[in-house]
Amino acid sequence: MIKLHTYSIDKLLLTNEVLEAYISNFWSDIFNNIIADGNTKHLMLMCKVEFNESEVGYRTLGDLRRVNFSDKELFIEYLILRLGLLNESYVSHPISKITFTYIIKDGLATDKDRVLLQDLTTKTSTTHRFNNINLPISMNPADYGTIMVDNYIQINGESVHRFFVVSGNRSYLIDSSKEGLINNVTIQGAVDLKWVDTEISSGIFKREIGKSVIYFMGGERVLTKKMLNAKPFTKVSTDTTLNSEFITMDIETIKSVNNKLTPYLICAYNGTDYITSYANETLDQKALFASFINQLLTFFSKGNKTIVVYAHNFGTFDGIFLFKQLIEYGIVEPLYHNSKIISLKVNLNITGYKTKTIIFKDSYLMLPGSLRALCSSFNVKTIKTYFPFNLTDIFYTGVFPKFEYWTGITLTEFDTLAAEFMKNTWSFKEEAIKYCKIDCLSLHEILSKFNSLIFKEFKLNINKPLTLSALAMSIYRSQFMPENAIYQLGGAVESDIRQSYTGGAVDVYIPHNKISGFFNNIEAKFIKLFIYDVNSLYPFIMANTPMPVGKPVAFQGNIRNVNSKAFGFFYCKITSPEFLQHPILQRSVMTSEGLRTVAALGSWEGWIFSGEMDNAMKYGYTFEILKGYEFEKGYIFKEYVNRMYELRLKYPKSDPMKFIGYDKSHPMNLIAKLLMNL
Repeated sequence: MIKLHTYSIDKLLLTNEVLEAYISNFWSDIFNNIIADGNTKHLMLMCKVEFNESEVGYRTLGDLRRVNFSDKELFIEYLILRLGLLNESYVSHPISKITFTYIIKDGLATDKDRVLLQDLTTKTSTTHRFNNINLPISMNPADYGTIMVDNYIQINGESVHRFFVVSGNRSYLIDSSKEGLINNVTIQGAVDLKWVDTEISSGIFKREIGKSVIYFMGGERVLTKKMLNAKPFTKVSTDTTLNSEFITMDIETIKSVNNKLTPYLICAYNGTDYITSYANETLDQKALFASFINQLLTFFSKGNKTIVVYAHNFGTFDGIFLFKQLIEYGIVEPLYHNSKIISLKVNLNITGYKTKTIIFKDSYLMLPGSLRALCSSFNVKTIKTYFPFNLTDIFYTGVFPKFEYWTGITLTEFDTLAAEFMKNTWSFKEEAIKYCKIDCLSLHEILSKFNSLIFKEFKLNINKPLTLSALAMSIYRSQFMPENAIYQLGGAVESDIRQSYTGGAVDVYIPHNKISGFFNNIEAKFIKLFIYDVNSLYPFIMANTPMPVGKPVAFQGNIRNVNSKAFGFFYCKITSPEFLQHPILQRSVMTSEGLRTVAALGSWEGWIFSGEMDNAMKYGYTFEILKGYEFEKGYIFKEYVNRMYELRLKYPKSDPMKFIGYDKSHPMNLIAKLLMNL
């Protein structure tokens, strides 16, 4: 960052000897410490003096120069020669301060840079180009051209120093604040251009022009910032009524030739009625699904143009069988994520239903967990049963199937089921339909209870989002998201920032508590081990760690030269410590085996989040920031996390130390936990 080091002086005249003494002090006090760690660095350095008499103010002795540690004598000679060229006020008025303004840079200054230490001229004509116009880099109106008008006027009750400056065929109107720290500049005539220059400290000012903010030091641009166009996420509205109009379905399969899974049964339930489609002897798939679709159409109520159908694990099971069978019924719009089907939308092209749509969704994406576990968690009346999935004769009738045909069942549970059919014939078809209907009913009860609880707490229905993450976002955006806090990022900005994410770092340990040697013959000695778990660590960090918010500001240069606490995503030259047993910064590298994530030593360039960068600096990593995106800080998830945590405390959860069925948890506890950890 831009740093200042000031020496207070008791009314001394600025002589060669005084100047040389304080430059030597700066080299000893500051520069020597900068290179003490052994890293090769140089400074961008400028020296200015402040006079005792306030009307004289301060003066800069020379332009910004790059110097190595070995260039002390050259810098002394440069400033002494510059002092000899300046007017008499420098040596006839006592000074009160000498200030060195500097920026620390990696590497040594080049010979070309060092030659400038012999250039005694002042860069009064330095300009920067904006919209094909060269603009002076100066806070002094006289550097713009010839001052034609110089007077004081009143604007909004404040005195403003107004200058009218002409340079060639261009004229400038400059309104300067009383202290001369802020200049409002307007180009007169056909060019519609204005900007504001604000002095930050002597020799350093920023220019706000268009959507850009440019920082200058000693006539050189040290940083450029530009506000990017981005749209904020807007709040979503809540629902006024509870909507429980959805359908649940399930597909049962058997293993046929080559262990291929083939559907033989499809059931669905709308909260009142069931539909069932059972295969014929040839397992004709077209006939099976045609029967199902035709029955499903009867679930359209009058005036209802869309029905929503849930299946558990739809994306990896039911949806795969259903997809190819739906094509002849209309236009099928699949939605994929990570090669899995999230949903199937069918715009029907059937006589009498051409304006209607069926949307198939995966309930597992909303409530991750097995159906059997969810039945327990939601305390539903209908509990998932068992079935002999290893039996493949779908028209079998006879004695109760042997134990080896059943899966996921204990011998005690098997004996209980077998006792029910001791004197009765067991029918594959009847039991399969019963099993499938129970699955549909239990899933419907789970989703209905889930929907009611979400509506009660957040006034939202679950039928619009496709995933639990999307539901959490709807809850957040409807009730917790601050206005103009989170912006939609795309293109290069999104791509650059994404490169700073390399995934979590995992350390693998072999746990043991033996403290004696593994290979000696003495009696083994052990110590007590302790296992720790942090309660809700992920949401705690979300709630109590600042997040990047607001519109992104793109910048070129080292932003921490201007703002030491700049927050955002930076593209840097990164150098690790030479020796570090456990490197902490990861990067993606291309190897002969593809892209790999490594945490290695060395130097490289890459994107990094400022918080991760600050932490790495504690372990000896160094960074030269080249460009990036700056954000504001905000604690935007605190209210959301606190609400979910309150719900977990409000509703009881099961005690694993108690007998199953003795202690019933409330499903809202599980829901709040899921929503809090997304």
